[in-house]
Amino acid sequence: FISTSSFSQSEFKLIATIDIEADFFTSDNQSNVYVVKGDELKKYNKAGKLLYKYSNKNFGNIDFVDASNMMRLLIFYKNFLQVVFLDNTLSLDGDPISLDQMELQQTQLVCSSFNNGIWLYDQQNLEVVRIATTLEKTIQTGNLSMLLNINLKPNSLLEHDNKVYLNNPSTGILIFDIYGTYYKTIPLKNVQHFQPIIDWIYFISDKKIKSYNIKTTEEKEFTIPETDFINFRLETDVLILQKTKSINIYSAQ
Repeated sequence: FISTSSFSQSEFKLIATIDIEADFFTSDNQSNVYVVKGDELKKYNKAGKLLYKYSNKNFGNIDFVDASNMMRLLIFYKNFLQVVFLDNTLSLDGDPISLDQMELQQTQLVCSSFNNGIWLYDQQNLEVVRIATTLEKTIQTGNLSMLLNINLKPNSLLEHDNKVYLNNPSTGILIFDIYGTYYKTIPLKNVQHFQPIIDWIYFISDKKIKSYNIKTTEEKEFTIPETDFINFRLETDVLILQKTKSINIYSAQ
């Protein structure tokens, strides 16, 4: 990953532009870019070359893609409560998981977890739950609204570096360990997009990319080549910016 020090001193060079009006995108640690539009997922390399496509019209539009494990992508269809896994060629990897058949009809968020498990946020019980490959619940946080005395309306969930992040815009980013034990809340409110990298959380504020150190609470702000962007991702020596009608890939030198 780009370190905070090298990123702040980087000179950016545009290396590729993907002309597409994306709903959203993500990336993996090899700087491949995954672009979602409706029910279609496209995978590009960092040179902007289209590699693979995937679509399943039976489940409607794609709501979330987790590429933290590039060999086992997680795809979440919220309206149909389906979780699908794809390999690195965007081919199906196993059978879909039907959350409604597991009595998880109010699942709002899903992401990948260690040992090929999944994390989910259950709106009915206001808790984060881990599901193992056996489809059994192995971890449940309990009602977080009661435990933390907060109004809980999270918009994103992910696991990174043995931590689980649940973003609750009204209060901040809640952090748990991989056993579901609450650790702390990062007081970054009204954050829509963020990316944890080691001890730092990168996020958008005032059309700028900023970072917050989990351990020291230090904050940094960075100068980037564009300001009219919707979302971003940082990978190894690469900055990826989503704009209204394109996704631009920059090398960081």
